[in-house]
Amino acid sequence: MSKSNQRLGTLTEKDINFPKWLTPEVVHTALYIHNAPSKEDIVKRTEYMSKQIGGEAMTFAMALLVLPHLIDNTKQSGEYKSWQDKRFKSLN
Repeated sequence: MSKSNQRLGTLTEKDINFPKWLTPEVVHTALYIHNAPSKEDIVKRTEYMSKQIGGEAMTFAMALLVLPHLIDNTKQSGEYKSWQDKRFKSLN
């Protein structure tokens, strides 16, 4: 996927100042891997895309893929539950 072909609707990367961790290339890579039909395909797609987009962009794509897991872990922590309870009490 070349930089000139990356689009968001009719906008190109030149029209939008994407942060480097949310470029269309990174998002499309994460979606491509996420939508793999099997674990074997996930591994193949991950290896293939790593060669295509490079280490830094691949790190960002993988971070997007693990984000729901990290959020779940955060919600389960005692520290988060304590913060949430304090926040709820201050709103009521």
